[in-house]
Amino acid sequence: MISNFVRSFSRSLTTRNELVHVQKHFEGVEPEKRDRESFLAAVAQFKEKRGRTHVEFINTALKYMKDYGVHKDLETYKTLLDIFPKGKMIPQTAFQKIFLHYPMQQNCCVKVLDEMEWHGVQPDKEIHDIVVNAFGEWNFATKKVKRMLYWMPKLKHSNKYLDRRHVEGKSLSPSELAGIALKMMSRDPAAAISLLKLPEDAWMVTSQSLSQQKLIEDLKTGDEIFVDRSTVYVQDNKIDYIILSGPPKLPPLEEFKKEEMDENYENWFEDWKKRRTEARRSIHEQDFEIIYALGALYKNDNTTAFRWIENLQKTNKNLETLRIRLRLDGNSKFNAI
Repeated sequence: MISNFVRSFSRSLTTRNELVHVQKHFEGVEPEKRDRESFLAAVAQFKEKRGRTHVEFINTALKYMKDYGVHKDLETYKTLLDIFPKGKMIPQTAFQKIFLHYPMQQNCCVKVLDEMEWHGVQPDKEIHDIVVNAFGEWNFATKKVKRMLYWMPKLKHSNKYLDRRHVEGKSLSPSELAGIALKMMSRDPAAAISLLKLPEDAWMVTSQSLSQQKLIEDLKTGDEIFVDRSTVYVQDNKIDYIILSGPPKLPPLEEFKKEEMDENYENWFEDWKKRRTEARRSIHEQDFEIIYALGALYKNDNTTAFRWIENLQKTNKNLETLRIRLRLDGNSKFNAI
């Protein structure tokens, strides 16, 4: 009994020392030198020793993947999953197949696959083979990777407002990302995206359609509209944009409108004429505001927004007669046009 206790205690100390060594190896690298090569070097060093703490090493490595910039690299995930020993964890008996065989190892593998799914890294056949060689054909970890292989290609282009091929694997400038963001949010097919380049790498992007220009023309002299700031994400890229909006002109739509049908169809022509003469609202006329334009600026402050309004006046002459409140800075102010 005493010898078994001493053996287990010494084993726990060895495991703890190895974990401290692994964590120091990741933390000891200077931030400017943290890249894919240094991360894979740490994995290769662990593979040479082939310690019994592969679960702890993988869990530790997952915490540093974003710091080393490898959280979207498929080959790095393959290298991590390849750490699991092959063959010995495959269930052999019916009892082992029913229950979770080697639970810590399988849960660790699922964590790696969850990290891939969270960052949009799609597995391939090699990832599937690595997991199968470690845990068997039908197990909890293997079922996870099979579901990912089935669903992720289907859901990759499920967002009909964003084509991921325009973003993934490309180094885009802030103005290009802003144009993609405005195109993603502009539900009107007639919306035009325009880019205005200014000196010293300054830029302004605008999204506006003809129906929005018509809504501005219908405003009366002295009406008040607002410029506010909001945020949208294009995958992992945070984009700040501005909204030119005003109070609604029409009452909110009834969510559940009861329609009465004439069973004799005697008044169908009168009903048809009535619907044609009813006020039809565009997609820009929401229940709580009207969206007149969207924009993105190189610098989000009232001064830059004022320049954006001046450029917008070239196609919207009625803006000169309106009261525009800029609310990008802490203090809101009217324009002095």
